[in-house]
Amino acid sequence: MLKELIEYIKEYEGDNDLGDYLDTRYIRLTDQHYDQIASSMSEGELTPKKASNCPAERFFLHFNETILFVNKLTEDPKSIYDVEMVQNEDALNESKEPIFASFSLDNDYTPKLKNRKMNGKIVDENLQQLTMLSVMPILIGFMVAITD
Repeated sequence: MLKELIEYIKEYEGDNDLGDYLDTRYIRLTDQHYDQIASSMSEGELTPKKASNCPAERFFLHFNETILFVNKLTEDPKSIYDVEMVQNEDALNESKEPIFASFSLDNDYTPKLKNRKMNGKIVDENLQQLTMLSVMPILIGFMVAITD
């Protein structure tokens, strides 16, 4: 899945900038870490902070069947981070295509989907929107947790 995400990034960023990200941290959340972040978010144990407070410049965050590439170097001056993601909708069904989405985050973690076409394929924007929204609680929880 990481290979597919890198190919997706190359399609839009080109090979030139990809070398700049070779030092990027790769974080794999175990099921226990995932549950702990989800629980802390739902129980209000993590105090929301602005996205600009997160010290990370860029990182890969892998949990369940999702990998996010979170990058502070953003194209939009109103955004704090750009996020590229891939998610296997159904890991047991290998014939299913992974879902790719690109979005930006503002200082309040409000996501804004970027409209990108993939190799001429028709992209289901509703599916991308739902997929993006489904990862936000864990992404926010993780980013808030690393600011403490």
